[in-house]
Amino acid sequence: MLTSALFLLASLGLAQSATLEDLYLENAPSAPRPYVIPHYANSHAVAVGDQVYRFTVTGPSSDNAFTLMSTNAPSSSSLGVLPHVHQKHYENFFSFKGRFQLWAQKDAAEQQARLLTAGDYGSVPRNTTHTFQILDPDTEMVGVIVPGGFEDLFYALGTNYTSDTGTPYVPAHSNSSSSPDSSVISSLQKFDVYAKLGFEPRRDLVNGTAPVDNSEWHTGDNALGTPGQPYFVANGYGPKYLNSKFGYQVVQPFVTAKQAQDTNYTLSTISLNHQTKNNAPSYTLKGATAFEVIEGVLKIQIGDYPVATLYTGDVAFVPAGVSFTYYTEVAFTKALYIASGSNGVDSQLIQGGKTWNWVTFPTQ
Repeated sequence: MLTSALFLLASLGLAQSATLEDLYLENAPSAPRPYVIPHYANSHAVAVGDQVYRFTVTGPSSDNAFTLMSTNAPSSSSLGVLPHVHQKHYENFFSFKGRFQLWAQKDAAEQQARLLTAGDYGSVPRNTTHTFQILDPDTEMVGVIVPGGFEDLFYALGTNYTSDTGTPYVPAHSNSSSSPDSSVISSLQKFDVYAKLGFEPRRDLVNGTAPVDNSEWHTGDNALGTPGQPYFVANGYGPKYLNSKFGYQVVQPFVTAKQAQDTNYTLSTISLNHQTKNNAPSYTLKGATAFEVIEGVLKIQIGDYPVATLYTGDVAFVPAGVSFTYYTEVAFTKALYIASGSNGVDSQLIQGGKTWNWVTFPTQ
């Protein structure tokens, strides 16, 4: 019995000999365990045309809770992928840097289009026709896809990519298209990709949005959308909540349990003020969870591992049932946060906080 228990602890990375070297990985593992992956690590990276996709959380590494991926690419005059829908996967687009355009349409509703800049978010629920186009030469999209395992599509489409220098993408145009042609995309239904080749992306955006009527974009508040319908949240214009129980934290939700429905996850940004480790609470969640640093420096201790220091773009993953504590020692840190289930850290902070009108915290 003792031998079995020690083996289980070791398999989860919780043995007393756990070190930071053990915690940091180059690739998401083949089974759930605590880990940190630095920004621009090769993590299962593939190239599809000019686009480089990296997968910091995968189906196997999260027990199929979610996939967390990034897409780095230069500007393009073409769509990043031909229009399509997913019947089983809920896809989320977050603009880490640069600019890209995102189109989405559900059934016979009017087609929506937005120009996303850093910090903007787009929600693409199941059975929503969508596509995107990279517009800036240094663009990074972060994708959260629920359930996990969607990376298998890119493994099938792309070629393995590695970089000794950690460059975001190859500084040269490839001879192949970043978007599979119609004959290929029409054959991808086994990956939950159903082509919508008759979809025509609208080009009549005004100030980054179409339609213009009743679609505030960087000019007014954006509410979270009706469940099952696509919606967009501009950076800082969505709902905000202030929690001051353990130092100031501002939570800006993108997806709550209401929007997720049976996909059962939440997605938010969490901004936190200077704390000490002794003042930071410990969490043990029933579902997997992950942080990706957007700004600042995040400290995180997972299980028995030493405290890890995460910088911009670094990802930390925590399996279900493993304790963790996070905090920051700098004035302002912001992270993208994903939780499997409806009671993640973001949901708990919202429940214990109050509505707030600002992206920053009080002065005292």
